[in-house]
Amino acid sequence: MSMAKKKLRVGVIGCGAISQRRHLPEYAARADVELVAVTDIKYPRAKQAAEDFGAAQVFKNYKDMLSLELDAVSVCTPNYLHAAMTIDALKAKCHVLCEKPMATTVKDMRAMNAVASKVRRQIMVGHNQRFAAAHVRGKQIYQSGELGKAISFSTSFAHPGPEDWSMDGLDCFFFKKRQAVIGSLGDLGVHKIDLIRWFLEDEVVLAGAMTGTLEKKNCTVDDTAYGIFQFKSGILGQMFAGWVLKAGEANGTTICCEKGVIKMYEDPTYSVTVQKSDGENMFIQAGQIQTNDAGGQSASGVIDSFVESVLAGRKVPVTGVDGGQSVAVILACVDSAKTKKFVRPAKV
Repeated sequence: MSMAKKKLRVGVIGCGAISQRRHLPEYAARADVELVAVTDIKYPRAKQAAEDFGAAQVFKNYKDMLSLELDAVSVCTPNYLHAAMTIDALKAKCHVLCEKPMATTVKDMRAMNAVASKVRRQIMVGHNQRFAAAHVRGKQIYQSGELGKAISFSTSFAHPGPEDWSMDGLDCFFFKKRQAVIGSLGDLGVHKIDLIRWFLEDEVVLAGAMTGTLEKKNCTVDDTAYGIFQFKSGILGQMFAGWVLKAGEANGTTICCEKGVIKMYEDPTYSVTVQKSDGENMFIQAGQIQTNDAGGQSASGVIDSFVESVLAGRKVPVTGVDGGQSVAVILACVDSAKTKKFVRPAKV
């Protein structure tokens, strides 16, 4: 008689939009996951989420949920809570999938990673752009060497704003300094910095930024941010992050190399295009960028990778140190915007 495969016993902290559109449905879709419990300070929301996605238990206080024998926990709460909740979950012997930004200070991220190491559990940070098909394909092309070394990049992530998809609308935490700490830089910019670090396998050594609150009313964080970066290898690049795009979404990245250009999610039909200096062009259909819209979205890849890594006992693909370093770059941007000087990111 064959033994049944172990199921990963999972709990989810926070039942807002990212939880209900990503974590909960993607856990529920896996036969090797048992969705044990959910928790939210808004108990009716947690109760409804449990009913919708098949969680066995519901809690208002996340610490009560952590008293269960769980293997893993997703932290899907406002930014300022990520560090404390992750540390509590780690101490409860759980692996943690933490939404981005991992935390809001370098000190907190170091503390999170120290606890993870001490209790021999892993932190994974929810950076889905690494798993997007066009980014994976683009990196394969870059690593083949046929275009030579990268010289510069330009990347953007902008849309009309989180109020359009958050369950709390204009009252969402994203606009509140106390809860979000960082605005569009922490919501969108951190994704793009993480993408570029992963794509180039290189680290930012200098960051400069300008930020502003240009359009959102009653918003106490940045809704627009521009950054410029120098990497260790000398590569230079720019990033735009914003909640001010009044129609559609900008989510493209261009990598300029010695022998050509790679563009990802810049063309509506071909999600990867390559233009070579010798005149050869490549047009690749790899699907469009993942979306958090309620209908028709594809799997993020984050939950699947987290579950499979934990069950197999292997290293998660976006560790707390790795994902934390992307936040460190964003924090350097915040400092730069204040001081009007270039800033060296701290090491997590």
